[in-house]
Amino acid sequence: MRLLLTTLALAAALTSNASAADIRSISRLATGPGNVLFLADWKAATVHALTLPESTATGAGKPFNLLDLEPLLSAQVGGAKITVEDMVARPGTGEVYLAVSYGPRKVPALMAVTSDGRVRRIDLKHAKTSTVALRDAPAPSGVIWRELPERSFTVTDMKWREGELFIAGLSNQDFSSSLRRVSYPFDAKQAVASIEIYHTGHNLVETRAPIRAMSFATLEGRPYLVAAYTCTPIVTIPLEDIRDGAHLRGKTIAELGYGNTPADLIAYSKTENGKTQDYLMLLNFERGASAIPLSQIQAANAKPGIEQVVPFGQLSGLEPTSAPLAGALRIDNLDEQSFIVVRRRLEQDRLQLVSIGKELSFRLTDFVSEYAFSQYSFKGDDFQLKYIKPRQDQLLEQEGFADHIKPDR
Repeated sequence: MRLLLTTLALAAALTSNASAADIRSISRLATGPGNVLFLADWKAATVHALTLPESTATGAGKPFNLLDLEPLLSAQVGGAKITVEDMVARPGTGEVYLAVSYGPRKVPALMAVTSDGRVRRIDLKHAKTSTVALRDAPAPSGVIWRELPERSFTVTDMKWREGELFIAGLSNQDFSSSLRRVSYPFDAKQAVASIEIYHTGHNLVETRAPIRAMSFATLEGRPYLVAAYTCTPIVTIPLEDIRDGAHLRGKTIAELGYGNTPADLIAYSKTENGKTQDYLMLLNFERGASAIPLSQIQAANAKPGIEQVVPFGQLSGLEPTSAPLAGALRIDNLDEQSFIVVRRRLEQDRLQLVSIGKELSFRLTDFVSEYAFSQYSFKGDDFQLKYIKPRQDQLLEQEGFADHIKPDR
């Protein structure tokens, strides 16, 4: 009887049918099964599963060209200044969801945005949700650099996979870098494992600094979590090892650059010349993005992990392709052909929400080059006609500017 009561008490502590009015912050988003959207609430140390209504959006497959996003979002919160916390695309709908905070008190809000510039604020007070409390969350009183709440790192990233939500972040334990896995629909089962890694730039085994971005990969038939840390070691962890109470040593397989915080890590595929390849796209706050072939991840994972310092400024373990995504804050798969990116366009100081084709990973209309001038002609230059013009035409079509395609003339 005592065991039954204990189990019921634990279940009550971990899950509830709380209304979404209890949401105090939104730091990370993740799409789940069906119409479920997961919201991480670091202030309450909880994750909410919000059931969205069936989508009525008709913009699937259409490019995003929202080049001044901030006024559209701010208008939904009475003109207050907003900060974008996270962004995800709702698969198959052409809808993008942005978590923002606004005003001096950093009030959370959730916005749905479509390619035609329509913004709809989700009514969190009346949304249907279920909630799980995260065990062993950092205390509300802890701070980093005098004012940054340590608890704000309770969830640094989260991803849905095959019935479970994987949550990276901090706990209140001595080895505070943690991985949680929670079944959905939420129940009393919650696995919390602590993580340590060898940091190739710091020459240090680290147990506190959390995973900043993560994704999944199947390597030699086994499912792995692939994680990126600050400064930018890349680490693999077998999913089967992430168990409640486990203390794990992740394998450091690469070092991709000092002085950087990873922003996002997503899996995607692209087809070129009839061949489809799988990739991970690592988006960074202080560096450009890195497109990493999954074959490179697999090859690096088959080797012994890196256990010695990588000299300052050098890369090791992987040879990714640099993608021109400076200023991007978040990235997701919009559809099979395109990414969706929320970015701060640096030279214009504008917040933007744009789609970018996966094949070439940049937007032609971002640049003013020789080709942009109306006087330029491709005529008479076989190289330009054979290689450059077809790529430019493809990019303009992807961006929704097919009417700007120049004739060969």
